[in-house]
Amino acid sequence: MNAVQSYWMGQAISNGMFTGYARANNMRLAQMFSRTIERTGGVRPTPVDQTIGLNPSVTGSALTGSITTPLRPRALSFQESAFLKDYRNQMLDLRRMAARAQSGYRDPAAALAAGSEDTAVVEATGRLAAEDDEYLVTVEQLASGQVNRSAGMEARDPMPTASGSLRLETDKGKFDFFLSGAGLKDNQEMLEVYAARINGRDTGVTASVKKEDSGKVYLELKSAEGEEKSFTVKGTLAERLGISQTAEAGKKEAVYTVRKNGGEEERFTAKTNSVTIDDRIKVELKGVGSTRIAHRDDGAEALADQVSQLVNKYNEAREFLRKNSDGRAGVQSQLRRMATPPTSERSMDLIGIGAKRDGSYSFDRKTFLAQARRSPELTRSVVDNFAKGLSWDAEQGMKESSGSLVGTLEYTQRVEDNQKNPINVMSTYSKSGMYNLMNLYAVGVLMNLNA
Repeated sequence: MNAVQSYWMGQAISNGMFTGYARANNMRLAQMFSRTIERTGGVRPTPVDQTIGLNPSVTGSALTGSITTPLRPRALSFQESAFLKDYRNQMLDLRRMAARAQSGYRDPAAALAAGSEDTAVVEATGRLAAEDDEYLVTVEQLASGQVNRSAGMEARDPMPTASGSLRLETDKGKFDFFLSGAGLKDNQEMLEVYAARINGRDTGVTASVKKEDSGKVYLELKSAEGEEKSFTVKGTLAERLGISQTAEAGKKEAVYTVRKNGGEEERFTAKTNSVTIDDRIKVELKGVGSTRIAHRDDGAEALADQVSQLVNKYNEAREFLRKNSDGRAGVQSQLRRMATPPTSERSMDLIGIGAKRDGSYSFDRKTFLAQARRSPELTRSVVDNFAKGLSWDAEQGMKESSGSLVGTLEYTQRVEDNQKNPINVMSTYSKSGMYNLMNLYAVGVLMNLNA
């Protein structure tokens, strides 16, 4: 008997639910019909639902008794339309830049990129006036920067014990280090670790480990070449290593010659080792010797250009979103999406892409080129992952609804609540009816099994 009653009860409830859906559909059709009459100039009827006694333009919840007015589309202002256009262009440009980085696109201007054949003598950046231009550069003397060095020590002496504090005072500020050789293999390894620690901070001083003719090694501290680039070394470690000044900053000028396209050789002097040739090519004098500056058909340089442009575009798009995020749920959602690194930060650091505290990215071209020439396949893989991640961000951003991009948070929340309300049968995504129907059928089956 219980099974029979539950069966008919389930049928009655399901019929009532389907009747409710039918009524809801009839009400939607009536509203569509009334809007059609209104657009064609007729008089809009005001039918009344006899079941709940309400105008169909108002919806109510039978359980809560609350009445809410449905949200209707509204016309966009000129400013909102302009913002949507700018937002779309930002996302499209970001996706386009990412696709270029993935495909290895090469800018036609890269054909004029200048490069040095021997970077130990000269490093060159800039654009040639013509693709077949070339310069023969001979460095006779470098401008002297300040040089300090430690006393020499046997490279392979085990268990080094030199440790202590080291302070560098440069034009960039005061930098304190505490360096210890405990646990390191020998003196050479100890000095290499010290040099790496010093170079890990932007002090304006470069540390390196050099070897004397006798085979002993020493720590060299060198400022950027130029008359004003001096520094001071203090601390207990400086005393223990015997660090002293061996060259004064700015005492010697750089001397170099340039011969363009096989023409007459010209001789120049400069107070620093950073010079310019023909007002278009920036040259960094690195060592005594000769090298040729010409067009460099280097895939690493072209890829570096694409990654640099992609990073700049990401920063631009992020700043655009940040400035327009107030009260816009869709924009804030996209900002949160873009805040997630597109690939591991460790991989990004490997190719010179660093995350700043404000959420933007920096790009170190020298680090990228060094890694690209050392491990081209690994670099290409990291760039692909980085570009894919940013491309996905752009694509997801383009899926944000215009209402969420220009509407206030309150308006957007009301839209979502109206669409996802599981109680309101007028809801677009109402699922409670189907869930209840399936649950009642399941109860009926279980009662039949236990009868």
